[in-house]
Amino acid sequence: MKAFIGIFAEWLTKFVDFKRSLGYKYKTEADELYRFSKFTTTFSLNKPILTKELVQAWCAKRIHEEVRNSRRRAYPIRQFALYLNSMGLDAYILPPNKNTCHYTFIPYIFTHSEIERIFANSDRLCPHRNSTLPLIVPVILRMIYSCGLRISEAVSLQNKHVNLQEGILEVKNSKFGKDRLVPMSESMTDLCRQYYQILHRHSSQDDYFFMKSDHQPVTRDNVYRRFREILWESGIPHRGKGTGPRVHDLRHTFAVHTLKRAVDRGIDVYCALPILSTYMGHVSVTATEQYVRLTADAFPDICAILDKTCGHVIPEVAWE
Repeated sequence: MKAFIGIFAEWLTKFVDFKRSLGYKYKTEADELYRFSKFTTTFSLNKPILTKELVQAWCAKRIHEEVRNSRRRAYPIRQFALYLNSMGLDAYILPPNKNTCHYTFIPYIFTHSEIERIFANSDRLCPHRNSTLPLIVPVILRMIYSCGLRISEAVSLQNKHVNLQEGILEVKNSKFGKDRLVPMSESMTDLCRQYYQILHRHSSQDDYFFMKSDHQPVTRDNVYRRFREILWESGIPHRGKGTGPRVHDLRHTFAVHTLKRAVDRGIDVYCALPILSTYMGHVSVTATEQYVRLTADAFPDICAILDKTCGHVIPEVAWE
């Protein structure tokens, strides 16, 4: 990372260090903030006060510039302003509805019946010549759903990361640069053992657990294309590009079904959320709580219990 310059240099450095201490890589954002620090040198500033004029000048859409580029500039500045405010400094906070990034995609939460159909049809995939995908897809989809993995984490697993004796996955360098251990259910472990005996008779520990015939790892696109076939056979309509359902929605569904099961068993949801957050590799409970709010229509009893037991901890999340 380049050293920041200008009157905000010290605070920008502290801010980026703070973000990285939370587990964020914060490389692209840091590069954007470096450009902002150069931009501030064109102003006559005597104090590190993030004024409205300065922020709006930085975030203003350039000629022939796409909107997403101006949003890319605006988002880290808004976060920086929030940080400065928390440190007791004056800073203009860009309104969230102006030139900031929003998460607008609403995940598709599969029903238990749909999950059963997906798994059943994944077992019926037609084999392609020299393709290992018909063997891989039924296992990898079950693993993403039953372990709450990201697809990127699943395809990156090597044999040495899959402990078939103890039934534990070792997820290395995942999102936010975090490592974690993920226990598997007994049934998932048994399935992985059967799969290993078929595909990895002559493999090394460094080979990818989900590998193609050329020993290269399967890609997310490989899995997604077959997943679309499975959705069709399962009678689950695809709503078009960017709207899903996606393979990643199996991870979302895992979180929702896990919380619903906790409620059904009378487990204190206040205690369940941090555990689920750690299991899924989230930086904080905030990311996990969003799954709960997504299920307000399907599982209103979850939200009722959350509001009763820990409503002061988990705020409402507006999905746009």
